[in-house]
Amino acid sequence: MKLHVLEIQAFGPFAKKAVIHFSALGDNALFLIDGPTGAGKSSILHAICYALYGETTDSDRKELGLRCDHAEADLLTELSLEFSIRDDRYRITRVPTQMRPSKRGGGETEHKSTAHLRRILQGGEEETLVAKKNRDADDRIKEIVGLSSAQFLQVMVLPQGKFRALLLAKSDDRQTILSTLFQTEIYQRIEQLLKDKAGAIDKQNQSFEERKTEAFADVGLTESAALEKAIEDAVHLLEAGKKDKELAADEKQQAAIVLETAEALGQTFARRNSKQQEWEAYRQKADEIKADKSRIVKAERAASIAPTWQTLQAVLQDVKDKQAAINNAHSDKEKAGCRVNKAKVAVNTATESYQQRDTLKAEESKISGYRDKLAVYQAFKATALRAGEHHERAIAKKTALQQQDKAIEQVLITLHKELEALAQATVIKADIVEQKLKAKGRYDQRLELAAARTELEVVNQAYQQQKAQYESADTCFKQLEKEANRIEMRWFSNQAAVLAAKLEAHQPCAVCGSLEHPDPAHFAADAADINQAAVEQARQAQANQFKVMNANKESMMGCLHAVTNKQKDINALATALGDEAGKSVLETEQVYKGLEQDLKTIEAKEIQLLKAKQDLRDQEQARLPIAQQMQVLEGQLPELTAAKATAETELESANTALPEEYRSSEVIAQVLAKIEKKIKALETQHQNAHKELMDALTQQSSLEATVTALHKSLADLESRQQVQAQLWQQALVESEFATQQVFANAQMGKEALRVLQQDVKVYDTAVTTLQAELGLLEQQLSAKQPPDVAKLQQQLNALSHAFTLAEGLWTTASQQHKKLFDTQNKVQQIEQQQLAIKKQYEIVGTLAKAASGRGNVRVSLERFVLGNILDQVLSIASERLHIMSKGQYRLIRQNEQQQKRNTTAGLDLAIDDAYTGKTRPVATLSGGESFMASLALALGLSDVVQERSGGIQLDTLFIDEGFGSLDQDSLQLAVNTLIDLQSTGRTIGIISHVSELKEQMSQRIEVTGSCTGSTIKVVA
Repeated sequence: MKLHVLEIQAFGPFAKKAVIHFSALGDNALFLIDGPTGAGKSSILHAICYALYGETTDSDRKELGLRCDHAEADLLTELSLEFSIRDDRYRITRVPTQMRPSKRGGGETEHKSTAHLRRILQGGEEETLVAKKNRDADDRIKEIVGLSSAQFLQVMVLPQGKFRALLLAKSDDRQTILSTLFQTEIYQRIEQLLKDKAGAIDKQNQSFEERKTEAFADVGLTESAALEKAIEDAVHLLEAGKKDKELAADEKQQAAIVLETAEALGQTFARRNSKQQEWEAYRQKADEIKADKSRIVKAERAASIAPTWQTLQAVLQDVKDKQAAINNAHSDKEKAGCRVNKAKVAVNTATESYQQRDTLKAEESKISGYRDKLAVYQAFKATALRAGEHHERAIAKKTALQQQDKAIEQVLITLHKELEALAQATVIKADIVEQKLKAKGRYDQRLELAAARTELEVVNQAYQQQKAQYESADTCFKQLEKEANRIEMRWFSNQAAVLAAKLEAHQPCAVCGSLEHPDPAHFAADAADINQAAVEQARQAQANQFKVMNANKESMMGCLHAVTNKQKDINALATALGDEAGKSVLETEQVYKGLEQDLKTIEAKEIQLLKAKQDLRDQEQARLPIAQQMQVLEGQLPELTAAKATAETELESANTALPEEYRSSEVIAQVLAKIEKKIKALETQHQNAHKELMDALTQQSSLEATVTALHKSLADLESRQQVQAQLWQQALVESEFATQQVFANAQMGKEALRVLQQDVKVYDTAVTTLQAELGLLEQQLSAKQPPDVAKLQQQLNALSHAFTLAEGLWTTASQQHKKLFDTQNKVQQIEQQQLAIKKQYEIVGTLAKAASGRGNVRVSLERFVLGNILDQVLSIASERLHIMSKGQYRLIRQNEQQQKRNTTAGLDLAIDDAYTGKTRPVATLSGGESFMASLALALGLSDVVQERSGGIQLDTLFIDEGFGSLDQDSLQLAVNTLIDLQSTGRTIGIISHVSELKEQMSQRIEVTGSCTGSTIKVVA
């Protein structure tokens, strides 16, 4: 990551806008940030960090405390940083939360924080990546740079008070930094995959164990041995139960046959007893049947004279019915008389009400007269409305004319103002002529500047050719570097075979701690070609190409110097032009042409002035007809007003003649309809009353005739009754019945007679059948006794119960035997499936424990790899520290065996003191020694990252203070180390008060403080 331009505005001690062009210091600069205490040197680092991550290097600073107290109120605090990573160039601009003056009214308002991230394309155009949101910008910056803010402060910007953070970081924190820098997440994924795989296998194994436990629990057991014993017992129990069941079944069957025979004999005895009981019942009914036969004979004789009797009874009923009809007719006659009297009363009442009809007719005539008055009223009302409309239109027309006159007056005012403006524009014509001459001079100077820039392009072309050669050499260097990394990583991979070669039987593995070594690693086919010598040869080829690349770079820098000189000439011309230098030739020409156009515009305005004067005269002429029309209207208005008043007076008279409630034709129609309805109701009532009287009189006359006819018919029926009574007496005397009552008692209905005859017949048949059945049963039961069925049933029940018990025991034993046998099969199937899982877990589980640091050597796989990488970092860092400490110190990793046996071991640092020959913690170093160790560690880390191309570029390093803690010799050694590092293509910035550094570093960023705010100056 390289920094190009930093813009600071109203931030920290900087009240105004300050710009730092890092590119002006050179590609691989070693520069000093110098200035008095409190001037704002560290604020430059604050600005860089805040621009990138929205945080300063000081965690105590809050966003609202970033603003400069000396800044003007309307100048926003703003930070902008332009930087590049590889071939991509970016610009990020941040505005923190701050208070600013309100745009409306007084007081202040809060300005919310924003972040704008852009990618700068090759043509200079900018592509917006994040428009406004801080969180989105934070995520994209972390993605682009590859570091979080905390990691950035530990490996690229080493702020005051935090320089020793990486050196003294905990093992976990150091692992996070190294993992990000060297992208060792793959080893974390390997650890997690092994852990997940082992967990999944263990979960499967636990599932099998749970299934076995459930299977044993179903039969109340816990192990296979007990299950086998239970199956053996169940077999014996099942065989014994089967024998008992078969014996009980035979005994039950024999008892059932005996019971069935006894029940059949008992049923025969019961049937004989039942038949005897029936025979006795029939004997008791013999007298009753004899009486029934006598009744049948009498009923048949009574039926022969029954028609004469029935005819007499019919005549008697007719006489009775006719007498009832006469009584009903008399009753209806009386009711008809009442109806006649009531109808006469109703006629009298209707006649009195009918007299109201004349009054209603008079009211109807009066209301009809209101229709004519309504027509007159409506005519007057329409006349009044028309007169009002004419008057209102005249008023409206007058108002419109007044508005037209006012509009023309406004046009006249505008024309007068335009005339004044045009006249004033012609006055400045002389000034425009003078400005045109000056613009022509600037235009000529800009043409000269354009020619100089064209020459710069020619010189720059040569520079680009040299640059292409340098980039080609750089590409070749990167390829050799990649190949060297590949060979080195292959060599690292073969180290597993080296470790395997050192394994001894029954001795723990140095990686996983296992005592068994079933499949040790072997060298690859090309292992002989990949060795330490091959790695060193590849690194030597990389170093040779680095020298070629540096030679091309020096040639490129020579061409760059020529470009710089030509640029100085251009800067001189640009200074003479001032702000105009930033404009293109076309823009300068446009200014010149614009002034020419202004002159032409003024001349055109002079012509417009004449036209405006003519327009003024035309508008004044157009105003005259409007005044005339207004005069005519003012003469017509009195007549229209009088006509309106007359119409309103006539309408008022019509209002007096016509009641208000009858000023609607609908209302009049409704009132007339009600009156007509009342008249019609009276007429209908009168007609209905007379009609009801006539109907009642007619009914009364009809009922009188009916009564007379009914009396005559009754006399005829009484004569027929006497004749029929004589015929019946003669038939009764001739029959065997002594009296009419005896005849009545002997009578029976046809159906009753038929039923009685049928009952007698059934009785005779049943008696004959019973006599035959009893004779047969007596023959069957001779010499036999009734059986004891209850005793035999008790014996069968006892044997059935015994069989049920035996069968239940056998069934239970059979089910238990099947359940135990099924459980045994189920457990065997589970154990067969579980066998493969156990074998798999023995391999994967051991690897997972070793990779996660839970084996004999408690170091995870990623820490093992990072430990190897850290050894490379410490090797390079120790070389520099050895020089800076005059041969006393080297940085080393602590021995894992000497640390606590936990997974955090492997990345802790220690210092190897050559003077004492002992190793001690890095925290025991003094201030100056800690500074040298931290500097050496940061530089070593940067070198290894660059060599391995881990995806993160550490091309820039900032160091805030710390040099003051070194003595003169150590200071010189530290500076020499930084100079050597600069030659490898790094940019290093140092913040320090040490005067010796200022004397040795010609390239500086000077910060000057004052009571109104600090300023920045770049000295290249």
